[in-house]
Amino acid sequence: MPRTLLTLMLCLLPCTLLADSLDGYYLTTLDGQPAEMHLRSQDQQVSGEYIEGRRLHLRISGHFDGQVLNAQSLDTQSDQPIATITATYANGVLTSHISARSPVTGETLERRAVFNRQRFSDAAITSQANRQFRDPELIGTWVHEPITQGEHASTASENNLLILQLAVSGRINQWSRSAADNSDWHPDAPGELHYTGRWLASNGLQEVQLQDQNAYQPTARYHFSDGYLVTESSSGTRRWQRQP
Repeated sequence: MPRTLLTLMLCLLPCTLLADSLDGYYLTTLDGQPAEMHLRSQDQQVSGEYIEGRRLHLRISGHFDGQVLNAQSLDTQSDQPIATITATYANGVLTSHISARSPVTGETLERRAVFNRQRFSDAAITSQANRQFRDPELIGTWVHEPITQGEHASTASENNLLILQLAVSGRINQWSRSAADNSDWHPDAPGELHYTGRWLASNGLQEVQLQDQNAYQPTARYHFSDGYLVTESSSGTRRWQRQP
């Protein structure tokens, strides 16, 4: 791909990718059942989720210095520490030591595991476990209409609409089209496709895996305000209105 074309495609993303190399979805097997870690970072602060089998779902909070992750897994209801996690990171692999104390017996359980970062397949992204990481409030079609400032912007109708579709299946598409004729606007109307891929989102952070890419990368912080979806990234703040 020519360098200029690659640069253009990157500029069309909703924002500059926020995370360093730790971020992603990790999987291993403990005691014969799958164990997962979903990790997101901002500077050295790390948050995420730990899921083991169908019953254990904990919140992760800690810090990462570029080589070593030190974190706690916390009960999602009481926020009480359940276990400590120490892991070294290299090339998509977390070599981990987990120390958990039983609240009933006081016995300490020591476990060692190697978590490997995963590439999401079509089957994996629709699994029940991964659906927990797609905020249902985001599902639907959203429109952002930039307001152009300056002497050459006579009316908002001269701007382009940005259309963002987040499907329950995990698909994401974004494109733009002219806002010159809003009377005939429809979310499926033709426009210029910016990108397509897969999405995950939870705890105010959206992650996207672009088509033909191997990994998810955080792309924006988000929250809701007065019925609008508000996204924040290095490209600025955008307010999106939900379409019926």
